[in-house]
Amino acid sequence: MSEEMTLEEQKQMAIDNYVNLMRIKADEKAENKELERQLKIAKLKLSTFAIDLSEIETMF
Repeated sequence: MSEEMTLEEQKQMAIDNYVNLMRIKADEKAENKELERQLKIAKLKLSTFAIDLSEIETMF
């Protein structure tokens, strides 16, 4: 049985992923190129959902 995620579930997962990456970045003391790449990818995915990240980004 294959259950597909709804658009809202996909959006929530993308937001959760971005928030988790931002938490890691907030704790990271050294440069982390892979983390920066993952953040760019997550941001790009969120932009396809037209999600405004400005409020999330001010938390960190």
